[in-house]
Amino acid sequence: MSERKGSIGDIISGLTITVLFVVILTLVVFAARGYQNSVETQDANGNTRAVSSYIVSSVRDNTAATSIEDRDGIECLILAGNGGYEQRFYHYEGSLYEEYCDPDQPVRPDVALKIGDTDRFDITITDSGLLEIITDEGSAYVNTQHHVISSRENQ
Repeated sequence: MSERKGSIGDIISGLTITVLFVVILTLVVFAARGYQNSVETQDANGNTRAVSSYIVSSVRDNTAATSIEDRDGIECLILAGNGGYEQRFYHYEGSLYEEYCDPDQPVRPDVALKIGDTDRFDITITDSGLLEIITDEGSAYVNTQHHVISSRENQ
């Protein structure tokens, strides 16, 4: 009988250790997934802020004309530069791109610098020269006299 008691005790001890191991392993997996999701969310938020901020900074640094023009069927924010070159910002297949090129060159996303991902890129310039930039992050306003007016997040 004592052998049987020992073997039942051993089975209960083994099951207890196994259950504790499974619980601990499950907690580690959930913690790792939570951390991974947190990092991905922070990266996505950083990307959306970077897209808008980069354009605002570029417009503020621009010393020549700012305009919105259709180039090859793509709406582009054009910052005219010195020396006949222009800086273009445009939205193509879910991403925002920047090009430095001659004004006569076609839009070429395959060789342009990808600034970041955004599903939305709406740009308008008012009669008073206020540029509104709308991305996934929200709206940013810049006057074309190189001053940020304000910004707001989408509701």
